Amino acid sequence: MHGAIVSNFKRYLDEFLGEDAWSEVIDGAGLKGKTYLPVALYPDSEMEALLAAAEFASGLRRDDLLADFGEWVMAPMMDMYHAMVPAGSDALGFMLNLQQVHERILHLKDPSARAPAIHIARCGDDLVEICYASQRNMGAMIPGAVKGLAAWFEEEVALLACEPGDGQVRFVFQFSEAQSSARQVV
Repeated sequence: MHGAIVSNFKRYLDEFLGEDAWSEVIDGAGLKGKTYLPVALYPDSEMEALLAAAEFASGLRRDDLLADFGEWVMAPMMDMYHAMVPAGSDALGFMLNLQQVHERILHLKDPSARAPAIHIARCGDDLVEICYASQRNMGAMIPGAVKGLAAWFEEEVALLACEPGDGQVRFVFQFSEAQSSARQVV
């Protein structure tokens, strides 16, 4: 798991559950004394243990926790990797190139690391289909992440479909052109 995700998960929990939440979560995950740096990679099993402990500490179901975190984390991630956002991008245009950007970021840290398979395709003027397949089982993060990404670009998006199946989840989102003001990226 990318350290930027884990370290932002700590920030998210601190913000929504209080400063003491992280120590409770890290203890509950059996990772007492462990620190996470945004520039490192960590075993997926540690993120899974942190999610389970956060689920217990927050009272939220895993999928609800992931969706909420996905929405929250997009602003800090976009701010961190702002230089990789092509000038003139809107949310839909950025999403269509997301897999390439994700792999570039990941390979900066570890050339052998593998990003989850996220296939994104336009299926209409304002519609996008996302198919997520990963052994990490974090597909519940996608609706929140798309909502957070749209908010970063000052756009609106609606989830039209979520269809789990055979090791992957398929989502369909609609972007609202009427509300779109496309943040200027330079």
